[in-house]
Amino acid sequence: MDAKALLEEKSLRGALLRLAMTPLAGLHFVGLELYLLPYRLGVRKRFRLPVPVIAIGNLTSGGTGKTPMAALVGKILREEGLKVVLLSRGHGGSHEKEGGAKIVSRGDGTLCLSPEVAGDEPTLLAQLLPDVPVIVGRDRRVSGKLACAEFSPDVILLDDALQFWQLHRDLDIVLLDARAPFDNGWMLPRGLLREPPFHLSRAGVVVLTRADAIPPDELERRKHVVQRLAPRAALFTAVHAPHSWIALDGTQKPLELLSGQSVAAFAGIADGKAFQKTLELLSLSLKFFREFADHHTYKKEETLDLIAQLPVGPFITTEKDLTKLRHLWPAEEPPLWALRIQLAVEEIERFRSILTRFHARNSNKDPNQHEAGGPAK
Repeated sequence: MDAKALLEEKSLRGALLRLAMTPLAGLHFVGLELYLLPYRLGVRKRFRLPVPVIAIGNLTSGGTGKTPMAALVGKILREEGLKVVLLSRGHGGSHEKEGGAKIVSRGDGTLCLSPEVAGDEPTLLAQLLPDVPVIVGRDRRVSGKLACAEFSPDVILLDDALQFWQLHRDLDIVLLDARAPFDNGWMLPRGLLREPPFHLSRAGVVVLTRADAIPPDELERRKHVVQRLAPRAALFTAVHAPHSWIALDGTQKPLELLSGQSVAAFAGIADGKAFQKTLELLSLSLKFFREFADHHTYKKEETLDLIAQLPVGPFITTEKDLTKLRHLWPAEEPPLWALRIQLAVEEIERFRSILTRFHARNSNKDPNQHEAGGPAK
């Protein structure tokens, strides 16, 4: 079979698969709307915690920068003198399969759980925000009550919880990848949408991330779409900005350290291709790149196989991956560095002022008041 015939066959298989996924995507949409209807009618009540709650999330599956955004928001709130507790589901950690909630960090710079138990993202956030307690648990109502009982926070920050419908939030910060804000426009499983685009209307803040990855005129069109869907939301753009290299022992070095060197890299994140592209834009000679599934659990044999690709190194990975490699990677050679990436939000002072005003507006509310439709259970 020649190349053209193979391409046609692959295209046909793809078309048939999309056709098969279409009714499932429709069922997903209908099922979600039916689930949410009692909330909208006030028949089912959202649980309300006694302190203001901020949720960070996205409409699609995949990486849009939720973890660096959570780190940024947590940092800003702490700089304002507020006591913050961060709640995460703990994707990929063994505790995700359990009930209840567990404390990852008490905000004193030490970890109470291993990355294997807590998950890579909560572990990383505990390291990025050493003075912020971090709690993991599937049910944010349970972990939220634990947060209030243990730490008496001024505000609770939810990482990747936009679709946790059972808990009331005072502010939803929604991240959209500027390259494809709504993927192909279809719900899972035909597309990557967790919920339809018109749900963006509930957002208080919308951030178009990777804004530098598309032409300016295309970015403006994306902004107009967002403003039409969420006219009351504050709209921002942001870029994933390489910041520094992080060593296994936590040492931080400037980006110039590896300039011009031949390196090998790997990543187990939602958008490994974007990470590879970021590395290619730095002054590096990328000799090898391997992509693993998001939240990948590494084994010793895999690290040895990776090292065999470029025995002298250096190797580069993500900070999220580094949390799981500290006890697996050889202490001697080759060197392993994680690229610290920060979310650089345009008009950062306006962004900061929204968070400041949000807390001032919500901190004096009666904790017993509930959403329209009756008191929360």
